[in-house]
Amino acid sequence: MSTNISNALGKRGERIFELAITDLEKFNFPLFNPANLGDKWPVVDYYVELCGITQFIPFFFVQVKTTKSPIHKEVLEVKISQLDCANLFKITAPTYLAGVHEPSKRVFILAINHFPPQGIYNIPLKYELTSKNLKILYEEVKEFWQTYFRKPSTSYFQ
Repeated sequence: MSTNISNALGKRGERIFELAITDLEKFNFPLFNPANLGDKWPVVDYYVELCGITQFIPFFFVQVKTTKSPIHKEVLEVKISQLDCANLFKITAPTYLAGVHEPSKRVFILAINHFPPQGIYNIPLKYELTSKNLKILYEEVKEFWQTYFRKPSTSYFQ
């Protein structure tokens, strides 16, 4: 596959991810506000804020991988190296891998919340970004920040 086709596929996958994460079909307001971080960020493709919360700004990071490979029985095959998984794990905020099946425009998401002994090669189909799973993702990230959020109380630069 040439670099141009690979880049085009990746960009299409990112746009498909944005459409999936901002789906309004079942909601009165957008649940998420994604920001593409561009090519300069080696591990993370998106910074995503939760909408509708005023006490604090919960967020998470996403790496998007796009494939044209067929969907198998219960998984979408994607490839992410052990190093990329480890770097996602080291971020002290919720991090996810989004697998985009470009032909069907379906998006699947997998949390990176354990140190990976190897790379990831598939995402279960039950983690598709449906309206139900978008709400679960929203609550999961919101709960994380409600539990762990704390602003530093002191700084040299105060």
